[in-house]
Amino acid sequence: MTIIELGALGELVGAVAVVATLVYLAAQIRHNTRVMEENERLALAQTYQMRADSLQTMLVQAADSTHIAPIITKLIDAGYPEDVDSLDALDDTERGRFRQWHIAQLTHWDNMYFQYEQGFLDEEYYAHSIRARVVRLAPIWRALGITGMRDSFAQEIERLAAADRSTGTDR
Repeated sequence: MTIIELGALGELVGAVAVVATLVYLAAQIRHNTRVMEENERLALAQTYQMRADSLQTMLVQAADSTHIAPIITKLIDAGYPEDVDSLDALDDTERGRFRQWHIAQLTHWDNMYFQYEQGFLDEEYYAHSIRARVVRLAPIWRALGITGMRDSFAQEIERLAAADRSTGTDR
């Protein structure tokens, strides 16, 4: 074999090696992408579970509380949460306790909205779980004078309230 023939053979082997390397890298990228998507789905599922556990714990503790449970029962009998005037059934101590409980509620929903803004919650969960509850609870928060929330959440509450007023429905 001449040097020219050896050079041509070397170029052929090099070209085959480059193609093989590109095929291998493409397969590795596809595999890595699948693994990342699976990890993302797992993290999202774990996050949803933590959210559900957190809200469930808050509600179970309220139901088990010697202070909050009777207040909620009294309010439900008076039309809570749909009727803001149901708050008039509370004395000052009950109203103070209920306000503190709702500060925790507002913080929870503000956090949920933040996670939605960051892309950690899908549109369906936001529309059917968060938005409906926020629309329902926002008048109570206003009546209790609870204002400590992020500006973007306050703006979202106002946007939802305006949409609710214009359609006359509760999503």
